[in-house]
Amino acid sequence: MNRYLRVALGVLALVILVAGTALANRGKADEHRSPNAASHEPETSAAEKANTDSNTDAISSKLLDRIVASLADQGITTDADTVRTWAEKYGVGGAVRLLTWADASGKTPAELAAMFDSGMGWGAIAHKLMDADSSLNLSPGIGKIMSNGHAHGAGAK
Repeated sequence: MNRYLRVALGVLALVILVAGTALANRGKADEHRSPNAASHEPETSAAEKANTDSNTDAISSKLLDRIVASLADQGITTDADTVRTWAEKYGVGGAVRLLTWADASGKTPAELAAMFDSGMGWGAIAHKLMDADSSLNLSPGIGKIMSNGHAHGAGAK
């Protein structure tokens, strides 16, 4: 057998081995992954799941109460229904941004939401607010509020 044929058979055997391994392990990576593995939210109990409506994006009343309490700790008065309304359209982080930035800037959450709806990102909105008022401090960020005041960032107290 010549050298070319031996090399070709070796390469073919290697390709078959790699392909067989890949096919045998297909789907195994997701098999052991928890649906909450990347989530920062606490796992929802079966009773809590049963109490939510059919909307899979429903926000638990426990989370809403925690957000309202965290906002109150920062001197921002709101209620669970207001947070839920904003969160349904802009997500929980967006709702917290709208409420904290509105409080800090003197604008209404609706004015800030209109800026976001016009195509501006959260960072662009923050820069525009700070450009308009150089003394504006958008701290605490949403991290501190969402972590119940346990943020470890540069502005954490």
